Amino acid sequence: MSEKLNENVILFPKTVEFYQYELTRMLETERYGEAIQMLSFLLTCHHQDRRIEEEWEALLQWLQTMFPEEVFAFGEEGEEDLTETELLRQHLSIKTQSDSGYAEKLLGMLEHPQSLENQLLALDQLAFIEHPDINAKLSEWLSASEQHPLIQYKVLQTLKLRGVTGPIQLEKHGERIIVQIEETPKSFDDFPLPIHDIMERFEEISQTQQPALFYFAQETWNEFLAFIYGTAQYHQMLREEWDSVDVWAAALHLVLLEKVFHSGGKEEIMELYGITNDLMFQWEQAYRVMLQFAVEIFSQRPIE
Repeated sequence: MSEKLNENVILFPKTVEFYQYELTRMLETERYGEAIQMLSFLLTCHHQDRRIEEEWEALLQWLQTMFPEEVFAFGEEGEEDLTETELLRQHLSIKTQSDSGYAEKLLGMLEHPQSLENQLLALDQLAFIEHPDINAKLSEWLSASEQHPLIQYKVLQTLKLRGVTGPIQLEKHGERIIVQIEETPKSFDDFPLPIHDIMERFEEISQTQQPALFYFAQETWNEFLAFIYGTAQYHQMLREEWDSVDVWAAALHLVLLEKVFHSGGKEEIMELYGITNDLMFQWEQAYRVMLQFAVEIFSQRPIE
């Protein structure tokens, strides 16, 4: 196989599921040009499932054969060198030129959502659309009432990508919080060091016990950070000492075993991470928050 242009872009299983869902939606709505564009990008990325890659190659070949006019719909030479963000910007520019009300439709998907996934997809696009009302409407909608915590965090990221700065108030888990939009992490790498220490500790323990668990834990940890971002628990996590790294890593480990793999043992996890009686109060707090997250988030999506 030839070297992939985006070999450093790794598609984890949940990301592959997301793109599979998107491809299905595109085919169902006869958006063949967009499907060709997405498949062309996906096949330049790295992932571990050769079967999926063969399916994508076959689908792309079929689409290019059946709909040759769509192959050049988004530009001709040099298209394969564009990044995913550039491809999205290009597509949205064409979309908004042909549909002047497209931005309003996306904002409507936030106000009258059919699903959490639809809201996330709308925000992915709103981040790159040129429209004078988007910033104000997103800010007003976020501050008006409590929304799903993952959507709240995604709106903050969207506003940051759009260049918005300054404080914004929002309701989260019954707590009124103020966050600085420009401080919102764009990715996991942008979170403060204590956050990385927790995941590194989890990786250290899990890879000797359940190696497969770490790959699922990465996405779960990212969602948990979005779930608590800006709250008192989040700031407490940043302030705590090294012992708290073990506390949070152990809480994540146990909750994953319980809610995803339907197994686990509290005593074994406590011993693995060295959770002593002196840390029990911190442990109970961390576990309670992690469990609240798991109940709310895992119940809304199938876990394989």
